Amino acid sequence: MPDNSQPSEPLTLSQFLTGAGLFEGGMLLVAFALGFLMDVHPTAELHWSWKSFGTGVLATGPMLLILVASFLSRSNGLNQIRVFLRDLIGPMLDQCRLIDIVFLSLMAGICEEVLFRGFLFQWARSINPTFAIMFVNILFGLAHAITPLYAWLAGLTGLYLTALMSLESTPNLLIPITAHSVYDLVAFLVVLWDYRRHRKA
Repeated sequence: MPDNSQPSEPLTLSQFLTGAGLFEGGMLLVAFALGFLMDVHPTAELHWSWKSFGTGVLATGPMLLILVASFLSRSNGLNQIRVFLRDLIGPMLDQCRLIDIVFLSLMAGICEEVLFRGFLFQWARSINPTFAIMFVNILFGLAHAITPLYAWLAGLTGLYLTALMSLESTPNLLIPITAHSVYDLVAFLVVLWDYRRHRKA
């Protein structure tokens, strides 16, 4: 029989941004829904502070150094991740305005941190602090498992983001939210640069 299947149409920019917003926003809804059911407020440890915001921005430094090192590395595993991200989201980022990329970064930073370190970490910590650290960051790694190496690196990043909550005497979710958002913004711009460089080659 003839194959009448048609190749799937590429996503439009509107579809890409809407899908990303729904996916990340869904995490936020899950955090608040489960938080309501389990009597855990996901933003209980979130409060505005210029100091915490600045700490979050500065805390992005080590993650960005690792990002740069991974792009300069000749490791097959890291190259596989780089090519995957370039080919998957590079074409969509190429259509985005800067404000769109900022929106994506903020959505990821806010929604993922409220779910993982706002709700899940608080809930698991009431059982056992060590369990909470391991449980939340294994889940964080699995949620980013585009390759086994990427999942492992994401899990380590999650450990770092969890540790950031303890930098001040009063834990503040704003620090990992800021670090996560700023890192994603720079990472998206690096992926976009890599895509455009590769396209011209």
